[in-house]
Amino acid sequence: MLKNFLTSKHRKYWANRKVNWETSYFADHPHRDLIIKTLKTMKFGSILEVGCASGYNLFKIQENFPRTQIGGIDISQDAITKAKEMLPGAVVLEVSSADNLFLSDKSSDLMLTDMCLIYQSPFDINKAIGELKRVARNGIILVEFHHTNWFKRQFLRLVSGYNSYNYKKLLTKHGFYDIEIYKLTEADWPSGEPQKTYGCLITAKI
Repeated sequence: MLKNFLTSKHRKYWANRKVNWETSYFADHPHRDLIIKTLKTMKFGSILEVGCASGYNLFKIQENFPRTQIGGIDISQDAITKAKEMLPGAVVLEVSSADNLFLSDKSSDLMLTDMCLIYQSPFDINKAIGELKRVARNGIILVEFHHTNWFKRQFLRLVSGYNSYNYKKLLTKHGFYDIEIYKLTEADWPSGEPQKTYGCLITAKI
């Protein structure tokens, strides 16, 4: 029962959320420039974002890497509808969840998440990471909440409902290598907590 509750709580919230997906989520933010800067150090011809919302990360990627095939999935039908309007050149934009991707094995060079896995409960995070690894050919880039201290991770979960993980340990467990973790600065994410303490950009190869 607890597992089902934790699994469905955030999922229902985002699937049913009614907002203006263009004004609320199709907007620039300093951390998006960090994603682009990181991608410029990587070789890839395709990228798929899990939890893409209305698609602004993909818009910036397409703008900076015009020959790259882009695609995204999100649990919100409204978000995907708006993303299709904003990204007519996307290869795929579909409704799906992080722990049950409809995509075939090794169908994208890179997989991207941006504050998506913070909604994956401890019961489901391993499945979500397994899905990222299954679909990616070369590697992943994650902007998520990371902390090595167990007590800090539990504190965040209790006070905010967000989930932080030890991604070095988690990704190693799933067979990733060359794992690099960059702590977000105030310039990367000016709005303060919990990004100030937990926010990181993580890259790993398969």
